[in-house]
Amino acid sequence: MISKDLAAPFRIGPVSVRNRVVLAPMSGVTDMPFRELAWRFGAGLVVTEMVASRELVNDTAESWSRLRAAGFRPHMVQLAGREAHWMAEAAKIAADHGADIIDINMGCPAKKVIGGYSGS
Repeated sequence: MISKDLAAPFRIGPVSVRNRVVLAPMSGVTDMPFRELAWRFGAGLVVTEMVASRELVNDTAESWSRLRAAGFRPHMVQLAGREAHWMAEAAKIAADHGADIIDINMGCPAKKVIGGYSGS
């Protein structure tokens, strides 16, 4: 049961979100099946796993699988990267493929992410 406050819709820019229950992006956790479960159990917004910008631009299968939406809206994608041109191109690709909201990772403490200069 979602409390009254959490049940209230909200907006991120022009995008309406049905309630305030948000599944944060978690690398290695928020894959498509997990996002679908969270959505079915009432999350108003679910975010993709971190999508590496350069890999998305370079058309890797792993990045495309992370970018996929399950048909629910809004579709929010988290991008990671360290070079502005890759980030900009990846954001354009994500938007062209249905992302309603694009989040830029700026705080992931995972060693793998920090090692690529893409986290906190």
